[in-house]
Amino acid sequence: MSYWVNLLDCETQFLKGRYRTRILEAGEGFPFVLLHGMGGHLENFVNNIPEYAKHFHVIAMDFLWHGRSQTAGFDEAVLPPLVDQLRDVLDTLKLDKVHLEGQSLGGWVAALFTLKYPERVEKLVLTTATGYVPDEGAIPGYRRPNAAATVDQALTVFDDPSDANIRKRLEVVVFDSSLISDETVALRARIYRDPAVNRVLREVMRNYLAGEGPARNSITDSLARQINRPTLVYWGDKNRPGPEVGQRLAAMIPGAKYHGASDTGHWAQFEHCEEHNRVVLDFLLDRG
Repeated sequence: MSYWVNLLDCETQFLKGRYRTRILEAGEGFPFVLLHGMGGHLENFVNNIPEYAKHFHVIAMDFLWHGRSQTAGFDEAVLPPLVDQLRDVLDTLKLDKVHLEGQSLGGWVAALFTLKYPERVEKLVLTTATGYVPDEGAIPGYRRPNAAATVDQALTVFDDPSDANIRKRLEVVVFDSSLISDETVALRARIYRDPAVNRVLREVMRNYLAGEGPARNSITDSLARQINRPTLVYWGDKNRPGPEVGQRLAAMIPGAKYHGASDTGHWAQFEHCEEHNRVVLDFLLDRG
C-alpha cells in the first residue's frame, strides 16, 4: 500500500469558511464524508477512499487542531467545535445532506452531529466509535476505562515524536503490527514534529481523555436511542473497548446494523480494509 498511489486521483484543498480545514475529495455522486480519530488525519482512510470514490463523492477532512487544519483557537470542550467544523465544511461545500462515517473520535463527532442535525445525514457509519458510555450495569462485567489515567502515557509520543515512538503508538491501533509501514510512520512523524500541531495536540489529548467538556458530551444509552438515521456500527474484535460495547451501542440505536470484524483492532477501517469497504458499501448502497 502506498499513500501516493492510492490517493493519486484525489484533490486536496484548504477550505476557508469559518474555519481553515484541509479536505480531500475524490469521485462523483452522493457526498460521503469521512471523519478520522484522535490524533489522526484524513489519510487514515487511505485504504477506503479509492473504493468509496467508485460510488460516491468522497470528502475526507482534517479536524481542527489535527493534520493540516488550523491550529489556532483551541477549545477545551473539544467536541462541540468539531461538530461545528463539520457543519462549516458542509455549508462551505453547499452540501445539504451526506452519508457520514466516523472512526474513533470521528464516530463520536458523527453521532453528535447526527443528533443535532439529523436532516443533514442520510446514513451513518460508526467505526470503533469512542464517546459511548453504556448505562451502569448494562454490560455484565464491563468496567468503564479510566481515560484520565492514560494521559501521561498518551503524551509521550508528543514529548518525543521519534520514528520509534510513533511506530509504537500506531502499532497499538492495529492487531497486525506489520501493517504499519515506514510511510505510515513518516507521515505521522511529519505532522507531530510540526511545533504548532504538536503544541495544540497536547491540549486536545489532555482534554479529550480527562476534560469535563468531553464527559458532558458522552453518548449515553438515552442519546443513542435518539439517533434516527440508518446506522451501521462496525467494530474490531480486538478493539478496546471490546465488541460487547459496539454490540450494545448498535442495540440502542433504533434499527442499527452491527458488523464485527475478526482479528481487527481499533483502526478497523484500515485493517482488513477489503472487508470493511465491502460491508460499508453494501450498507450505503442497499446491497443486502
